[in-house]
Amino acid sequence: MITLKTMTENEYNDWIKESIKEYAEEKTKAGNFKKETSLEQAEEEFNKLLPEGRETKDHYLFTLFHEESKEMVGNLWVHLNDEAKEIFIYDIKIHESKRGSGYGKESLASLDSFAREKGIPKISLHVFGHNKTAISLYQKTGYEVTNVLMSKSL
Repeated sequence: MITLKTMTENEYNDWIKESIKEYAEEKTKAGNFKKETSLEQAEEEFNKLLPEGRETKDHYLFTLFHEESKEMVGNLWVHLNDEAKEIFIYDIKIHESKRGSGYGKESLASLDSFAREKGIPKISLHVFGHNKTAISLYQKTGYEVTNVLMSKSL
């Protein structure tokens, strides 16, 4: 079982630095950012979404903690939109050494429980089209495609 624990300040500082870097790489790979400016663009987006850092209203930043092994296995960032009755997953990451062990599925199940406790009936997310592993995980856990955005480079 995965427990969603609120990130400590140190965990947050480590997470945000790594997440901005990874987001910049993903946006560059997807063709949305230019490599030369990708870090600045990613940092700008994170600052807009989390202006108060881990204290930003309606944003939840969790460390994913596996109860049985007593290990931190990843991180999760979600936004709760009470008006729309929806949770949006901004980032879910299972540490590389922990992947393939079912922690992703367990983490999403824990998020389902969190949503139910908050009275939220819907969870949404964005996934990059080139991230086939994540797409497969989401489909296996009940997520359905609601939109498809396509591009062609010439």
